Amino acid sequence: MDNSSYNFVMRNLISYPFSSLFALVDGLQYERHYGEELKFERNVAMPFFNTWPDSRIAFAGPWLLRLNTSVFLRERINELSSALPSVSWIVSSLSSGKLVKHISEFLNLQLPDGRNSFFRIYDPRVLADIKIILEEADYDRLISCCHEWASCSNGVLTLHRASTYREVN
Repeated sequence: MDNSSYNFVMRNLISYPFSSLFALVDGLQYERHYGEELKFERNVAMPFFNTWPDSRIAFAGPWLLRLNTSVFLRERINELSSALPSVSWIVSSLSSGKLVKHISEFLNLQLPDGRNSFFRIYDPRVLADIKIILEEADYDRLISCCHEWASCSNGVLTLHRASTYREVN
């Protein structure tokens, strides 16, 4: 795997002085790669599955990691990104909690036949095609809280930039 998405975001982070660098991570891939689960850490590591009964499988779901203060964690996630399709990088001014809440709104989809589906937008292979998967209004709403959202899949850098950045409640 290529870590060009990480390098790209790190170079551009300076353009957003009041923002944070986040990694959206597949918890199951993290556990498989490192042999240990991600652990909740206030304002640093937040699982998306944080309420009962989903909290029982939080380790395997998406996690949002705020990487501003931990070089060790940033390097570890960069290594994971290079090894497995498991990480995307987000630059945002939102708090961790607000960003998790916003992205969570897009994890469950209703299919045309009425069934519900879990949408793995935290998977770089899905994120690469998200602009054509979602309707334009939904795509714009998803990325509106991110200055930049980058991932790499099959050696191809995918970058999403909000045309209009907005804070969400």
